[in-house]
Amino acid sequence: MTALFRPPIAAAKTIGWRQAFGLRQAPTPFWARVRGAQLAMLNRYAPFNVAVMAVNLGSLAWLLRSVYDPRFMVGWAAVIAGLGSIWLARWWRSRGFAEVREASPRDFWLVNAEVIGFGVAWGALVLHLLPVIAVEDQMVLVLLSGITLAACGFATAMLPACGAALAVMIALATVAGLPAWSPLSTPLVWLAFASFALLIIRGTTMTSLSLMVRMRIQADHAEASATIGLLLNEFEAHGSDWLIEVDAHGRLTHVSPRLCEAAGRPYTALINAPLIGLIGPDRRDPAVRGAIRQLGRHFTTQTPFRHLQVPVVVRGELRWWSIAGTPRFEGRRFSGYRGVGSDVTEARRAADRIAQLARYDPLTGLANRALLRETLGEALRTGGCALLFVDLDRFKQVNDSLGHVAGDSLLRSVADRLRAVAGQGATIGRLGGDEFAVVIPQGSPRRAAALAERIVAAVSEPQTVAGQLVTIGASIGYAFGPGDATSVDALLRCADLALYEVKASGRGAACRFEPLLQQRAEERRALEVDLAAALDRGELSLAYQPIVEASDETIVGFEALLRWTHPVLGSIPPVKFIPVAEETGMIVRIGAWVLREACAWAARWPDHVRIAVNLSAVQFEDPDLPRIVAAALADNNLAPDRLELEITESIFLNETPATAAMIAQLKAMGVRFALDDFGTGYSSLGYLRRADFSRIKIDRSFVQRAAACETESTAIIQAIVALATSLGMTTTAEGTETRAEFEACRSLGCLQVQGYLFGRPMPPEDATALVEIRRAA
Repeated sequence: MTALFRPPIAAAKTIGWRQAFGLRQAPTPFWARVRGAQLAMLNRYAPFNVAVMAVNLGSLAWLLRSVYDPRFMVGWAAVIAGLGSIWLARWWRSRGFAEVREASPRDFWLVNAEVIGFGVAWGALVLHLLPVIAVEDQMVLVLLSGITLAACGFATAMLPACGAALAVMIALATVAGLPAWSPLSTPLVWLAFASFALLIIRGTTMTSLSLMVRMRIQADHAEASATIGLLLNEFEAHGSDWLIEVDAHGRLTHVSPRLCEAAGRPYTALINAPLIGLIGPDRRDPAVRGAIRQLGRHFTTQTPFRHLQVPVVVRGELRWWSIAGTPRFEGRRFSGYRGVGSDVTEARRAADRIAQLARYDPLTGLANRALLRETLGEALRTGGCALLFVDLDRFKQVNDSLGHVAGDSLLRSVADRLRAVAGQGATIGRLGGDEFAVVIPQGSPRRAAALAERIVAAVSEPQTVAGQLVTIGASIGYAFGPGDATSVDALLRCADLALYEVKASGRGAACRFEPLLQQRAEERRALEVDLAAALDRGELSLAYQPIVEASDETIVGFEALLRWTHPVLGSIPPVKFIPVAEETGMIVRIGAWVLREACAWAARWPDHVRIAVNLSAVQFEDPDLPRIVAAALADNNLAPDRLELEITESIFLNETPATAAMIAQLKAMGVRFALDDFGTGYSSLGYLRRADFSRIKIDRSFVQRAAACETESTAIIQAIVALATSLGMTTTAEGTETRAEFEACRSLGCLQVQGYLFGRPMPPEDATALVEIRRAA
């Protein structure tokens, strides 16, 4: 029932079908007005309704004059005439009232009872006549009942309580009064009257609900308008701001005493005066021209504005006003603005002072980021420019080793060198840290390239800092506007992408922006977004490549290799997504999952089969790593010596006490360490001593060249094997793809091999099956 009679406007949450039927109405003036409106609607058409009723009932009486009981009809007619008289008298009394009066619940239910009385009378008539009249007269009376049902529905459209009662009584009386022998006594007729009654009930209910909701909205609107009016009067009388009202031509149409006081002019000088005429004094001043231009733009586009600051001369003194306005419309015609204004002179002066102090970097005296952006924007608007991003190489090492005071001194020295090299016309700024920028108005590609080379050379010259000779470098990325980008932010982004390319390619050089760099950045960003959700979506998996004993080719372990199957791009190589995971820090969460997954599968293999898991340098910086490793072992009941953590020499390049402590903590747990890609980097013996590796992996490049009988590679492998043997470590030759490579590695003393010859990376189920097959053999 609630769904059937739901209010037509969802905002009226306090009005439902019960209130429409006169139930659960709070004793408030609102509901009294609603009842008054309902009764007024019924009363308004009383003469017409009574006249129509009299004509139809008279016609019916004449038609059936030969069959009815005179005594019954006399009494019945008296009842109908009495009801009609009551309604006409009530209409007559209310003719002089222009507004809807409030009605009490008693008045409301009294009228409902009168209307229901008419329904009872009609039902009695139908029940009295239908069984005794001929079929032709039955058809007329049934038709008239249907018409009466519809007429009552229209007449009581605002009174669902009596409308519903009338509909039910007339429909039931008509159906019940038909004798069984009548051809009209059929289910179809019953269904028709039932459906008609239901439509009448729903129609009266929805009409009444619409009236109530409309009156509720009008009442709320009136209350809100009164509140707003009260607040505006209070605002005008006691507030520090003032109201502004202008017409479509910008002339002031409302001038309050507060506005007169703020403008220093009388009411007569302000009313109907153009608002733009207050702005001044010098129309050649950029601030004045800008304020007028902004105000004119808003009037042209008819859009709201906020915090628009305009200069105004008040009693010979320059003041600043902040104004805000909302457009007004009469129908679809723009009729001006209404808003507020306030004097913000002191705040403006303070802001100007702060802005002046904040335009330059306090350490180097160069332009700061804000001033640099301003200069860059002006250059883009007036013919274009070249933008160079300068990033210092090896500055962090100097700052960390010699201290921040020395670092600050080095930054000031770099600023002096940039000033000397850039020359006249260029704007040099410090973006923060060890990052600088140079803006060359209307700079050509040749000039920008030449300046970039001079900066790299100048910054790379050795210099004395804190009594020590230091050497740093510079990497530069540069772009041009508007050729590469037309906005400040876009041009900064282009130069930054070019700088990123230089740093990724080895530093100490300059690179010009190319559209391909933007495409790579977008692809990388998309890859970051997808990778962030790849683990939760189950797109990451592990493949396992066997490690075999060189002497008898038995499987002694597997290396867990991370794979990513993208739903759109397919298989993405690890070399492409692993660096992204490391730079974004996602490798920590992914690495924890890899450890758990690898240990879970290793627990299913024989005890002599180990699992090797690669660790990133980023993971090594995570203080939670020992707990993650311990949990992976404990959760899968895996012996610590069956887990081997593979690391590269990059972990030791910036070794800290925390790195050594992490290695010691993991070694104390009983896990093993393997050094990956040995021979391709620095290959320091110190690394081997500090980490106490159990295995050294020889890079596949040496394996391939040794199989081709290259003397140098053969000697390197022999030296690594001899070194590992002396330290009690195992050697594993990576990338063994052919029998010739395997035999070469075995002859050179490699104890283990890994490569496609003995198995490509495979799903964990296949790896488990391979172990079982080898063990059975």
